[in-house]
Amino acid sequence: MAIAIGVLCAAVRVDADAVMRVSFTPTSRAQIAIWLETADGEFVETLKLTHATALRGIGNRPGALQMNSGFRWPYGRRESVLPVWAHRRATAEPLFPRVIFQNRWSEGNASRDTSDYSYDDYFCLSFDTGLSKQEALDAVSCASIFSSDKGRYITQDDVDRGYAEPFEIAPGVETLRPLSLYSLYPPRRDLLAAEIYDHPDVLLYAEDARAAMPSIDAVSMATPAGDTPFAFQWFIPEELPQGDYVLYVEVHTEGDHNVFYSPKTLPTPGTSRSVPSIHWDFWARVYGYPYRGQPSVVYAVPITLDGRHAQNSVRRPVGHSVLHGLVGEIVPMNPTINDDPEDHPGSGADRLRASPRGDRLHVELEFFEPEQCQGALPFADEIFGAPYEDERHSHRFATVGFTPREGSVPVFDWEVVVSREPILDEEDFERATAANRAELDTVSLALCEIDEETRARACPEPDVPLVFDIGQLQFLTTYHVGIRAQDYCGRKGPIATTQVTTTAIHYTTVSPCFVATAAYGSPLAEEIDVLRRFRDEILLTNALGRAFVDVYYEHGPALAAWIAEDEDRRNAARALLSPIVALLEAIYED
Repeated sequence: MAIAIGVLCAAVRVDADAVMRVSFTPTSRAQIAIWLETADGEFVETLKLTHATALRGIGNRPGALQMNSGFRWPYGRRESVLPVWAHRRATAEPLFPRVIFQNRWSEGNASRDTSDYSYDDYFCLSFDTGLSKQEALDAVSCASIFSSDKGRYITQDDVDRGYAEPFEIAPGVETLRPLSLYSLYPPRRDLLAAEIYDHPDVLLYAEDARAAMPSIDAVSMATPAGDTPFAFQWFIPEELPQGDYVLYVEVHTEGDHNVFYSPKTLPTPGTSRSVPSIHWDFWARVYGYPYRGQPSVVYAVPITLDGRHAQNSVRRPVGHSVLHGLVGEIVPMNPTINDDPEDHPGSGADRLRASPRGDRLHVELEFFEPEQCQGALPFADEIFGAPYEDERHSHRFATVGFTPREGSVPVFDWEVVVSREPILDEEDFERATAANRAELDTVSLALCEIDEETRARACPEPDVPLVFDIGQLQFLTTYHVGIRAQDYCGRKGPIATTQVTTTAIHYTTVSPCFVATAAYGSPLAEEIDVLRRFRDEILLTNALGRAFVDVYYEHGPALAAWIAEDEDRRNAARALLSPIVALLEAIYED
């Protein structure tokens, strides 16, 4: 915990357990940081940080800051995502090692020009203009299997040689921005292994992030559902003294354009001159969309810890960040930021939607006497996991169930996490990933509902079996699922666990079997089903096989086009593939 020593000595903590409850209704795709400071501006602690930053590392990854974006875009360090939080955290905790491309000529290159890629089970980059524009941001899965450059750490030698990224000061006015050794943001923490073409630094990302920010596992949260009331509670540490504090909530939404921050004023870099910039390759200039819009907005709620129950709310942000996030200044609200829920709902200041009472952010403090928080803890009983029933989605969804058991204090929330590693204790649970909903698998799973009018919570009824689905899973993978209750005193119940294994992909649409499709004339040919199964169940389950698939995806389309245009070539391709298909059929029959 980043509580300054001077603050610890300033006052005495009230002798009571206490929780702080924070509630708001975010807009869709909101990236959020929540933290606490003293009234005089000393950083205390990060309370919540959404997955895109905390787990997927969008603020510290390969690619220039201004590079276009798209659905689960893999490149471009989004240093403007939550810059006020990032700069203020850096006053109390260490910075993170900076990530760059492994060996690309420019940080403005979206396409690879060297062997620097491996299978990516989350990000994807579509070189299809229809699938890479802003209108496709609500897609629920990547269109095809994708391989990305996971990058490496920048070195002192890189810095000494002036390593830099292309950066437009204004449309068509380009410079090179030197990159330092360190970043304000954590690298991605979802990589469990390094493949053949990955740099060894990949194996350091997660632990280096934890070393710089020890609380990162505990504070990471999935993106809350848009236009749906959200709340969490924080058990106030005993060592935090009474006194005056400020709770900050910073919210950013990619592509939140208006007349001041638009594709016209902030266009795709490298496209504003008659001669394209050499620092941005063709793919960076043509695909994706110019994501830079209105900067993050910051809400602030003053609170006092003095042992008394208290509530406070705010209706407007105190300000917004600077466009590219290169400084941590809060700029006072002004007409360049939308605040018009009627004509521009969810934009600018309305990224936290107004409640029926008119407030956008509400904070409640509750203190308890020891006897109020005694007795049995709530827990999850009869937990189970099972493959998703619909085989069209059973490779990426799973079904989980349990029976809630009540304790002496009502349940505030049920936490559900998933991990590829066994969940054996509290540390494993904190390191696991908060579960996402099926169907909308970039949105957090929420088992308790909140009444927008009264803020009352309705959690699953005790002793009644509950079944739900989780998403954002990978095919042919065993997941460990953990469930834990938290009551209104902030007490956490015992952890219940189960496991479930996703299935292979059952294709109902065209998949990238380029050469076989050219040979047999249809992506749905029976022979291609056998080859797909071999790819999914054999090749994609090991590093050497994935490397082969990566090479095939790079060169397969051109070879397939050459085969498809001539019947003799198609016959020859079928002749070469037939014995392989026959062998695989014989193996699968056995």
